[in-house]
Amino acid sequence: MVYKDINGFFHDFYLLHLRLHIFLYQSQGNTCIFSPMKQIAPNVFQGVPNAAPGFLGSVLKDFTPRWIIGHPTFHNQDNIGSQLRKGILGAMENFADQKVAFIVSDGTCTEKNSDTATIDAALFSAQETLESLPKEKRNDIFIFVGSYDGYNNDHTPGKGSALKLIFDEMGYTGAETLILLDGDLKNDMAAWQRVFKDTVAYHEKSSLGQNYFITARYARHFVDASLTRMIVGPLTTLMGTYVPGGISGDIVLSAGAVALERASTWTNARRRYGTDIATTFDNIAAGTAIYEVYLGAKLHDITDDAKLSVMPGEVIGAALERLLHYESLDQRVTRLLGADTPLGHVTMRGPQETGIAFIDPGETSVFNVATKRLALVERFPLFEESMRVTLRPATFAMVQKRHAALNRALRDTTSQPLFLGIGAMEWTSFLHEAIGYALAVKDTTHACSALNYLYTAAFLEFCAQKLAELGCASVADIERVQKKLCVPKKDAQAFYAEKVDAAVKELAFGFFKNRNAILDRVQELAGN
Repeated sequence: MVYKDINGFFHDFYLLHLRLHIFLYQSQGNTCIFSPMKQIAPNVFQGVPNAAPGFLGSVLKDFTPRWIIGHPTFHNQDNIGSQLRKGILGAMENFADQKVAFIVSDGTCTEKNSDTATIDAALFSAQETLESLPKEKRNDIFIFVGSYDGYNNDHTPGKGSALKLIFDEMGYTGAETLILLDGDLKNDMAAWQRVFKDTVAYHEKSSLGQNYFITARYARHFVDASLTRMIVGPLTTLMGTYVPGGISGDIVLSAGAVALERASTWTNARRRYGTDIATTFDNIAAGTAIYEVYLGAKLHDITDDAKLSVMPGEVIGAALERLLHYESLDQRVTRLLGADTPLGHVTMRGPQETGIAFIDPGETSVFNVATKRLALVERFPLFEESMRVTLRPATFAMVQKRHAALNRALRDTTSQPLFLGIGAMEWTSFLHEAIGYALAVKDTTHACSALNYLYTAAFLEFCAQKLAELGCASVADIERVQKKLCVPKKDAQAFYAEKVDAAVKELAFGFFKNRNAILDRVQELAGN
């Protein structure tokens, strides 16, 4: 629908402006299939696949937002409407007299899949919520909902592609801050917005002119966040700063930090699911002011990454690509490995600063012990050659032996070993070997595949330890509780602080402390 009033006049002007942009874009030899955005209601627009750069930014530039809030979505039709409503109402509360643009960048609807359920839910909520606002406030909110498929002639599916559309289109505007929030969040958006706004204000008082990158710290179920706990925390230390929330999914970037994203290399892994870790590495390297804010708990749909799937490999692959990139620029990584350099830390803003207390992440049913054990056994051959190439012969032989023992346990229907028995110290040792191999041989393919299997085994061992601390040591014990897996409410705050978060931090610090082992592996492979 196009409103034939003052909004209709501006809408027609926008379309003329967009068509001119597309003409110039195509005249430079580019090709695209372009349909202008459809105006669903005043300040509510729907996009279409195969959009050209500037299709949204040209409109946003004239809207003049101070804040942009982006939501990457994929099959979030049951949540995005509620989340968007909470975000819009929160913006009215937190960003009074400032313009805020919401961008829902969806991967559900593509050229090959006409599923518009997520887009429809977001658009319905956008219209309904805007209509509920006082008339004088409605012009302060802009909402775009659309597919990122085919944006700038790229059809790579994944969160990275969703974010790239947002990063690129923000470049056409004068917006100062980008808030990125996963599309499955069930948290109080108003409270989070307040924390982000206060942190930006704090930064501008103390570090005006410097880019900022705000990450989240919150309680996450102990069977959730496998990559964050096993991979991201340790690997960020090789860039010189420990950033435990580097792939939390809920981050804030200054306009300058977003410009880093636009200028960076976008590999296939980054376009898919390696975007968050790449963003973290780039901002550490650039000297961006990094903050970690306490937000209680991440209340969302736990997706259970530790299942030997493609996604973890893409996160690991993006991390290795960035490590090798910065190593090639200035030997940053090997210099750190050989120096007695203290580890850098982010600026923490805890519960006292954020005003958000501990929130119990609750229960989940995604962890199935029998499925996990079977996956470690049956999928081992898919990763075996990569582990043989990446690890030392003795290390690889030990992994083979552990795999054989688990295979026998499954055959004999016994609970021991539960998994592969790869504890924190062994895992960091494996990680040292694999990173050393990647640095020496420049082979991220085998290193990535090997780490995908090994990190999964290590995280499952971490889960087994937490389960044992909760009184579940055998397969039967775990199966009894796994459909409603949780920590007793009276123990939850202490358990997550002492048994989960502290253990994860200790793992990352232990990895950094013994980082010389990476250099030993590099020199060993170089024949020195």
